[in-house]
Amino acid sequence: MPTVTFLPGYRKVTVPEGATLLDAARAAGLSMNVVCGGEGKCGKCQVYVKDGTVSFDREKYRRFFSEEEIARGVCLACRAYVVGDVQVEVPAGSLIEEQKILVEIPGMQEIPLNPAVRKYEVRLEPPSLEDTTPDLGRLLEGIERQGGPPPNRVYAPLGVLCSLPQVLRRSGWHVTATVALVPGGYRLSSVDEGDTTGRLYGAAVDLGTTTIVAYIRSLVDGRILATASNYNRQISCGEDILSRVNFSRRSGLARLQQLAAESINEALTTAADAAGIDREEILEVMIAGNTVMTHLLLGIDPAYMIAEPYIPVVRRMLSTAAGRIGIAAHTNAGVYTFPAVSNFIGGDIIADILAAGMAEREEATLMVDIGTNFEAVLGNSDWMLSCAGAAGPALEGGEVLFGMRANPGAIERVRIDPDTLAPSVSTINGLRPRGICGSGLIDLLAELFRACVIDRTGGINLELDHPRIRKGQYYPEYVVAWKEETSIGKEIVITENDIKSLIMSKAAIHAACMTLLDAAGLAPGDISRVCFSGAFGNYLNKENAVTIGLIPEIPPECIENIGNGAITGANIALVDRRRRKELDGLARRITYIELNADPSFMDRYTSSCFLPHTDIALFPHVQQTLEACRAKQGVRSWQA
Repeated sequence: MPTVTFLPGYRKVTVPEGATLLDAARAAGLSMNVVCGGEGKCGKCQVYVKDGTVSFDREKYRRFFSEEEIARGVCLACRAYVVGDVQVEVPAGSLIEEQKILVEIPGMQEIPLNPAVRKYEVRLEPPSLEDTTPDLGRLLEGIERQGGPPPNRVYAPLGVLCSLPQVLRRSGWHVTATVALVPGGYRLSSVDEGDTTGRLYGAAVDLGTTTIVAYIRSLVDGRILATASNYNRQISCGEDILSRVNFSRRSGLARLQQLAAESINEALTTAADAAGIDREEILEVMIAGNTVMTHLLLGIDPAYMIAEPYIPVVRRMLSTAAGRIGIAAHTNAGVYTFPAVSNFIGGDIIADILAAGMAEREEATLMVDIGTNFEAVLGNSDWMLSCAGAAGPALEGGEVLFGMRANPGAIERVRIDPDTLAPSVSTINGLRPRGICGSGLIDLLAELFRACVIDRTGGINLELDHPRIRKGQYYPEYVVAWKEETSIGKEIVITENDIKSLIMSKAAIHAACMTLLDAAGLAPGDISRVCFSGAFGNYLNKENAVTIGLIPEIPPECIENIGNGAITGANIALVDRRRRKELDGLARRITYIELNADPSFMDRYTSSCFLPHTDIALFPHVQQTLEACRAKQGVRSWQA
């Protein structure tokens, strides 16, 4: 079999002839930046062939490369096929780097401390000929005397029973028992020597498709002790949910389960070290993830969720012991996963709802979580409607020529001077620009629109005599950063094709929101607030989101960025067992609307494929602002 050598680290792997360089990179342990899932659409996995040859149709993907890059032997790893021994250079920009992961919870309300797991310090009388009560019965009676549950409701795992006689006798019959409330009763999770009642810890985890976030909290006083984040190692098996499900169908389910557990363990280890505790002291873990991620973590086959009629194996909350799925906590720690509404509205969205407090409010709230896919929920304490769809990778930087994830050097904020048309940009970590991430793309779209550089269809006005506005090799484009200003050795532009992709993505989200409103018999003015959840929403400029028609127009003060709603909701369910108990009921209350089956959705989508919308009257304040801008610049009004 051919050998592929990756530079600069000289990693070597052998692969079958006909494998892609992306397959080889994964085998070599390299995490390539394949936003589009390896379909040749994003152009992010560029590599250079230094020795040997590969089969690659360079003309088909020429739009991604400069003449200089072509001369150096550039190709896309996902579309280049191995035909013999080859040596390949992988530039840093083609690898997944440290991402701006949303960890902090902005303004999280005080959570009532009512955990489902508790410790009981017990001093027992040793057995005698007069008192031959078995060790377990003796312990359970002692727990009941300390206010714990009755013995007949407590289950003791075999592992605890095997060590119990030695622990009781070594401690002189002075122990601390950990008892967890579980479905159907209680579980005796552990028995420690002496008094350890002050050391009781739990973990809240956001199991994202791309990133993992973990919080460790004291379940004695509720304090947050440490946080940690890292990438989901499943990326090596596929960038998106669909590719991972397909990987699992190719006998990869066990591997994906292992990678999910390893990813969580990496975050738990980092957080536990920072908190100064042993992972074995973590007695409960609450995990929020989408429906597919939850199935993969638990080792449940998700294959039937991606084919009609799109059925998951299970939707309700599940619990298991940490040791059974390889989670690095106490082996008997309870691991709980959030319930789901459907295969598209998963536990992460239930956690978002919990974080937004939607179920406690009489006023209607619209909650939107945006990624490669989007989820939207509309409702209040009495009713809730939900839907989901493909936002497309454009909003996450995919399928945009210079789009990228929120990595260092990504342009995350943009302002354009309406008189000079010169941009002012800020980048993550203040580095020289390398590309544009999602929040920067939204800013750029709104700013170009206000400055009359683009029209309502996204077309670039080439009649403007300005060096930044030009006809590119394939499409008209606007130069965001000149070559000497960037760190990539070439100009960063946004093309008319990029802009139209962004408009299509935002149109899907707006159409979904309007579909929910229509189903509820409401108008945009009936919404009391809009909540954006997730990293994308947290860094989104609210005014710009309305300007481009990403969401229905409501006053900016009614739009909230709730941050990482999944980790917020996981924290709430970890600390307050009453709220956790309500989750299955909450999921059952949510009605899911299948957009593909709604005949009016496509009409709404088509109408939303304009800035901000075909009917500008739906955005009166945006219209007023734009009219003022155009009057100042001497541009014809919208009514002309």
